[in-house]
Amino acid sequence: MNTTINPARTALPSAAEQSPTTKAQVSRERMIDAAAKIFVERGYAGTTMRAVATQVGFRAASLYYHYRSKEDLIEAVLARGMGSVADAVRVSLAALPQEATARERIEAATLAHLNSVVTSGDYALASRRVMVQVPIHVRRRLVSLRDAYSELWLEILESARAGGELRDEVDTHLARTIILGALNSVLDWYRPNGKTLREIAEQFAIMTEGIFRRV
Repeated sequence: MNTTINPARTALPSAAEQSPTTKAQVSRERMIDAAAKIFVERGYAGTTMRAVATQVGFRAASLYYHYRSKEDLIEAVLARGMGSVADAVRVSLAALPQEATARERIEAATLAHLNSVVTSGDYALASRRVMVQVPIHVRRRLVSLRDAYSELWLEILESARAGGELRDEVDTHLARTIILGALNSVLDWYRPNGKTLREIAEQFAIMTEGIFRRV
């Protein structure tokens, strides 16, 4: 079994392609970056619009110009956290050759997910820790993002089954839940001075080998 994962397959758009260009966009980015950090540190209830504005040296009125309320602000933070992971995985899958096996697709998606949650920093942490704290109507608006990404993993697993690579007794819904839970937990224990993300992804590939048919 080859569990060496090619990092080139998880390449994301360059920083230049993603960077804000206008003064207003730069200000907005500074605000949402600060908000993500404060939401993680203080939780939803403990975060105020004034605290976020103060963090970046703006008046509260400037923050309200971009985000009408704290609900709008946390929704933007959570949507970015979830969306960045989903986008990274989709890019990694699109970069694979058509003849890629299900195992290769899972390996590429795994590394992309790990890279994204770690590099997303406070956005990913907010998605994991603060999501349950926000008002229910905000969570409901974000459910479609979460479910779409979860469905992507189910499609990967079902594709493996259709291609005869997955063992018959594997419950794909449960496998998806376990996989995503394990990948998201990296936020709780990953340390930059420990194993690299590529090494972690390769270990994960070894651990998930049991869902595949023996060749």
